[in-house]
Amino acid sequence: MTLRAVTFAVCLLDAMDWTFVAFATFFSGSDPATKGLDQAAGVLVTALFVLTCVPALALARLRRAPRTALALAFAFPAILALLLMAAIVGA
Repeated sequence: MTLRAVTFAVCLLDAMDWTFVAFATFFSGSDPATKGLDQAAGVLVTALFVLTCVPALALARLRRAPRTALALAFAFPAILALLLMAAIVGA
């Protein structure tokens, strides 16, 4: 499997993760007092997705910098895991 194919596969998994997290945060049935925090988390995850996966897909599609594209594709789940651990520890 080439780096390009792996990048596309990781970006597909990233898109599925983003969809799940965005749906859970934007459409949560939580208390109105914490609804703003949920929406802020959704915006943060969406911005993270746009800053990592979209350039990774563009680089892979253009067949440019395959290692950088793969690193960007893996950056989304790594940073998402760090944010989740920070939220758990901070709670």
